[in-house]
Amino acid sequence: MKYRIAYIDEDKGWINTFYHTFKNDFDVTRIEVDSESSIESIFVKLRESNLDAIVTDYLLEENAEVPFNGNKIVEEIKRTRPYFPIVMLTSYPTQAIGHTDDVHIIYSKDILTVENDKEELEIFKAKIQSNISNYYRKIEDTNTRIEQLIEKRNNKGLDIAEEEELTKLYILFDELNPEGKDLPANLIHRDSISKLNEFVNETKEILEELKKLNQNK
Repeated sequence: MKYRIAYIDEDKGWINTFYHTFKNDFDVTRIEVDSESSIESIFVKLRESNLDAIVTDYLLEENAEVPFNGNKIVEEIKRTRPYFPIVMLTSYPTQAIGHTDDVHIIYSKDILTVENDKEELEIFKAKIQSNISNYYRKIEDTNTRIEQLIEKRNNKGLDIAEEEELTKLYILFDELNPEGKDLPANLIHRDSISKLNEFVNETKEILEELKKLNQNK
């Protein structure tokens, strides 16, 4: 089964180029933005598409009056799902670097042109595939370790280091999978999910307070 990725751009030409370049490797969802688009409307489409990764153009205002650029999409995705695979393709990599925190996600659109080295394009495809598979492997590994620690807690109890590890894993799992899909079998009951969500929220609040205290020192 192909991974499902979205490509976001304001230029139909680039959207079609991307689609035809990657259609044999991925199930591509094409999202064209314009002056009527908003971050919120894009996120509705992204959530409905059940995606495995997102690729966005940087300079969305180049050929249309789009009220934001691709870096704003990246920021919002990273805010809600910091580990989700996302890539930025742009004809203006230097400009994009100056407005994007994670410079490693930025690639030049030159890889889509006929003149480009085909090996470079194949490497790019392999990177997207690898990013997606690594993301799902991280979710699976986190699931497995949570299950192991919960089983040990129920049988023998956990030491302080293991309790701390379990706390961090709960937070990590919430960041990896905020929709709550594929929870460990021990946690799928509604009461357990509610307690997990409460626990994660309380822990985040504590961490935020600690950050504030450290900043005031």
